[in-house]
Amino acid sequence: MDNNLQQSTQQNQSTVQQRKEREPEKLFTQEDVNRIVGERLSRVRQETGDAEAYKRERDEARKELEEYKSNAFLKAQGVREQDMDYVAFKARQLVDDNTDFQQAVEQFLKQEPCWAGKGYRVSTGVSNGGPGTGAVSTGAGDPAVRKAMGLE
Repeated sequence: MDNNLQQSTQQNQSTVQQRKEREPEKLFTQEDVNRIVGERLSRVRQETGDAEAYKRERDEARKELEEYKSNAFLKAQGVREQDMDYVAFKARQLVDDNTDFQQAVEQFLKQEPCWAGKGYRVSTGVSNGGPGTGAVSTGAGDPAVRKAMGLE
């Protein structure tokens, strides 16, 4: 078996040697090298440009999705559409390593409930029907008013 292996190795070496003798060594001119390198660089630049475009598109899509989620959360919290930008701006100022956007919104709306549509309600003591129709008594003789003012 060892003899077969030596014969096979010698045949392979002689075949390689014959091919080298038949085929002249391929040499590249400086122009060929410049052209090959230029083609390769242009492919790399194009691939890099495509990758950058994909990254930009991905980042824009993520930003749009986050904005959509933020607006949906603000709406669920009762924030009016015209107030969403302001509330989001104020909440983002409260975001840190320990507080995410939703927690910041909840914290801001707790401090400023008027932005959630759950804020203050002002009543004149008169119903929409005008004076005298279903009016709520809030005169000086009203016990709740007297108590609130410390008169009782």
